[in-house]
Formats: sequence, structure tokens, C-alpha cells
Amino acid sequence: MKEKIVCVEWEDASYSTGFYDKDKPTRFTPIKTRTVGHLIKSDKVAVVLSAERFYDNIGNIDDDRHIHTIPRKMIRRVIELKGG
Repeated sequence: MKEKIVCVEWEDASYSTGFYDKDKPTRFTPIKTRTVGHLIKSDKVAVVLSAERFYDNIGNIDDDRHIHTIPRKMIRRVIELKGG
């Protein structure tokens, strides 16, 4: 599989310990979020990314760290990043 770095645009849950303020309803809506990382897996359930990727001495993937699992139903779009 070709290695990909992607940006996932998704909506995260929000939480507040205070009372509901009907004068500030946007404070209690999902949070628009972007997460960038190495694509490990993408299927109908979730997209899995790592923030860090390690390689062995010959360039093969050795390990991934700081894993994000984003449920597919929360994702708005996935953008493959190019360049560099």
C-alpha cells in the first residue's frame, strides 16, 4: 500500500460542565475539527491515523504512535495531502 498523509475534517463532540445558555446556542454544537496524520486504515467504520511513524534501517514502516480513530459517521471529508 502506498503511504498517504491525509487531513480528516470531522465534527467532534463537545462538553460543558455549566448550565445550558440559550443566548449562546453555538457553544453547545459539535466542534469542527481537522486532524492530519499518516493513514493507517480507512473503512466504512472509521479512519485510523498516526501522528508519528517510525521506519527501520531499510525504510520499511516499523511502528506508528499517537493513534487517532475517527468514526466514519463524524467525518465530513478526507483530503490526501501532496508535496514536500
